[in-house]
Amino acid sequence: MQGPETNIIKFKDTLTAFLEKLKNWISKSEAGNWAMFERVSECLKNDFDFDDDTKECIVSHLKSLQSEIERYFPDIHDGHIVAQNPFSPGITMSIIPDDLQDEFIDLKNDSEARNFFLETTLPKFWCKMSKKYKKLSKFALSVLVPFASTYLCESGFSTLVLIKTKMRNKLDVADDMRLALSKTEPDIIKLTNELQAQPSH
Repeated sequence: MQGPETNIIKFKDTLTAFLEKLKNWISKSEAGNWAMFERVSECLKNDFDFDDDTKECIVSHLKSLQSEIERYFPDIHDGHIVAQNPFSPGITMSIIPDDLQDEFIDLKNDSEARNFFLETTLPKFWCKMSKKYKKLSKFALSVLVPFASTYLCESGFSTLVLIKTKMRNKLDVADDMRLALSKTEPDIIKLTNELQAQPSH
């Protein structure tokens, strides 16, 4: 069974891949290559081409989308690979803050830590490393946590929109939100048994 940290890593991987695609699309669009947009390519086969204004509008839109994603997720690149796999040979010191580099070098050469990393999940690994590599563990966990909190925030807003409609705009939703967002399954039978039946009048 996959844990939440796996979903967070997958989300970051997907987002990073999409940003790379955007950069590729921007460079190709600037060169007048529309192969990545299938429907546009089909239209252009009929000796039709975009004028400079249209091309500039498309490139501007793609750049705007890229900047908005990078603004919304500013730490998408910072330490992502360190949190996912601190023993990866592709890690360069430039992506690690100066005050963490000594701890990172120690961890990278710690064979006991490497073996534990291969045997356990990311949260358990970083929690155990927090005793020996405090700053580095804190950094790695901070890379993973914001995406979970962003997801919970978005989930809360979506739930609020569903509960508090125009017809129920004066409703106090605190209890309803708590119930809707809770991961705990209520024991309906126990709850009903504890209530006294309403006597008939």
